[in-house]
Amino acid sequence: MIARQLQFDAVKYGVLHPNQLGDIFQRFTKDAGLFLTHLVYSGWAKSLKTSVVAFDIAQFFPSLNHSMLTMILQHSGFADCLASFFSDYLVSRSTQYSWNSFLSNACDTDVGVGLGLALSSILSVLYIAPLLHLFK
Repeated sequence: MIARQLQFDAVKYGVLHPNQLGDIFQRFTKDAGLFLTHLVYSGWAKSLKTSVVAFDIAQFFPSLNHSMLTMILQHSGFADCLASFFSDYLVSRSTQYSWNSFLSNACDTDVGVGLGLALSSILSVLYIAPLLHLFK
């Protein structure tokens, strides 16, 4: 519920760049592929040469900085109580590794959001949104 409301507000108030696709309702990765195909075919119709530059940020989810994410939420105009909620949600987290009967000691994790968590997608989208606005 929090993820949906956060995403709705981010789209409504222009926090997300209009061309930001993927992990956003009605802006799915498939839509990006269709849009890219349209651009390529349009370029070919105009006898233009087309190129695509794509990149994958390795270990993106596990490397999100919690303090930076909180600052991005504050700078994007979200209520202070929301930024505070996510600061509390992310700060002082720990993780353990388990393999068969082995269980490691708890390790503090001051970066990252768990892949597959309900809030992971929207938090990562918000994290990269200022960069897309910068390139605008």
